Parts: sequence; structure tokens; C-alpha cells
Amino acid sequence: MHNLESWVKEIARENEFKIDKEIYRGFYYSTIKIRNIIYEGDYQDKKAILKIYDDPRLSDEPVAQAKFNGINNSKILFAPKIYKSELTSTKSGWLIMEKLSGGSFMKSPLARMERMNFLNLYLEYRKNFPIKPTRTLALAENLPTHEFHCFRISRWLQMANDREAKIVLNGEKPVLEPNKLVAYYGKSISIIRKEFLKRKMIWCHGHFKPKEIFLTLDGKYYLTDFAHVKMYPEGYELAFIIWADWLMAADWELSYKKWKKGIFEWVGDMEKINKTLKLKNLKALMRASLIERTLGTILADVCASDRPREEKEKRISLLFGLWKELAED
Repeated sequence: MHNLESWVKEIARENEFKIDKEIYRGFYYSTIKIRNIIYEGDYQDKKAILKIYDDPRLSDEPVAQAKFNGINNSKILFAPKIYKSELTSTKSGWLIMEKLSGGSFMKSPLARMERMNFLNLYLEYRKNFPIKPTRTLALAENLPTHEFHCFRISRWLQMANDREAKIVLNGEKPVLEPNKLVAYYGKSISIIRKEFLKRKMIWCHGHFKPKEIFLTLDGKYYLTDFAHVKMYPEGYELAFIIWADWLMAADWELSYKKWKKGIFEWVGDMEKINKTLKLKNLKALMRASLIERTLGTILADVCASDRPREEKEKRISLLFGLWKELAED
């Protein structure tokens, strides 16, 4: 992998991009694993953004973003214009793009009154996003829908397994209770296999969430971060929105009763837009999709993360409550 902080100096020099400041860096589950850094600066006499990435996962971000810009006919939802870019491998690259100004990104968790506006933006994105893949699919993207989910879950289980092993080696008690995990793991996999056996894979942005939407002062919306564009199971994006806006962003110190209320309010809002999406048996789809998100959150986003132990334990308690409620529904 590249040392991004060193690599950016080379990219900036070769492309005459004058760096002003770093504005963001993204991590892969741990703060020691930097996956991208974003800089603000000047390019060809105008303010611009330079993003460099070296992702553990496959990504053709500049190409995906350019493809969307090339076919997008929306009058309200856009993506930043790309000035120059390069794919340096299947997992790394960089792009110089327009700087969005005079506005701000949406913040999670969204207020109840903001959700329908956000979901209308989701419908606008789906209407204008490529329907067919814009590149050759990776092997995993060719898997049957239910197997794709199980493939990803197995990776997260390995991550949690490795982190827990380190904790034990340091003489500490594991964060996850194995018996509790085993009690619902098998049943959850069975529910996922059964539901997604009859579902299709769709080409999508893969990271559509409030924090990726920039609203300008003149009322234009910009979709950002095309690093996750790929084939995903039908229903994944809807559950991902709930994951991003509530499972991860809501106050983890809430009581379970108050915490779960926000999740099921989101599910109710999804039912409203299904008049347009026309997904069959949405209730069963959301149940299985949320089980996948809950399981992934427990294993990867919490257990395998650098979060403080107290936070991990409380989050896992909330997530196990939801997981049990969904699996036994």
C-alpha cells in the first residue's frame, strides 16, 4: 500500500496542484489503516479538491463518478466535476475535482422532517444512476445475491475473530460473548439465504447516506464519494441508509426502547417511497437487510474497531437487542 501522505506530494507536484490544507481522512475500521485523504487547494487558477486513495477493497472511484456525470439528467442532484484523475491500480488512484462551496454536507442523524427530503433525493439518484455496470464485474459481484451477503459477512467475522484474539492475548476479556453470537448467527444466515435467494443484484452507488450529500446555498444537491460503486443486493441501500443515519450516528447511550424507535421510524419512511421503488414484500426484505446490517455492525464496525470498550459493550447490547427482535420476528 502507498504511504498516502508522501504520495500526495508527488501527485500534487506532477499535476501542479497547490495544496492549502487537508480537510478529511478516511479509515478502514481502524485509525492506523488510512484509506483516503482529501485536500483543498488550487488547480489551474481555481479552487479544487484533491482526493487520493489506497483502499483495501476494489475501487474505480474516478471512473464511476465520471460515468455518473456523463449520463446524469437531474436538475437538482449532481456530482462534482472531475478535472483530472488516474487509476494507479485496482484499489488505488487519485482525482482532482471541483470544490463545492457556499453550503454544507447533511448531518446524521437526520431530523424526522428531513428524512422525506433525503429519500426523495434517493429516488432522484436512482432515476439517474446507470442501471447496468460501467465496468467488468469482480468475481464476488457475480455471486448469487444470498451468497454475496454471506461472503461479506464471513470477512467481517474474520476481522472480529482476529481482534478478539488480540484482546485475549493481552490478558483481557473478549468483548463479544461467543455463546450469544452463536445463538443468533446461524439463524440470521438462514434468514438472509432464504430471503435473498429470490432477490437480484443491482448496480448502485453503494454509499448513499446523508453525509455524502452536499447542499449549496442556491438549493443544489451534490452526491459525493463514488468509491463504493458496485453490485449490491436489492434492499441493501435502504438498510445502509438506516445503518449510516441511525445504527452508527444515533446516541449509543440511549435506552434500547428509545434507540430502536428511530430504526423502525426509518422503516416506515421506506414504505412511503416503495410506491415508487415497487419492491416486492418490502417488510421481509427490510427484515433480512437489517439483519445483515446489524450483524455486520456488531462484527466489523464495533468489535473490530478502535472504539473504547465501554462504547463497544453498550453498542453491542443495543445491536443484539435489535438482532434478536428481527431474527425472532
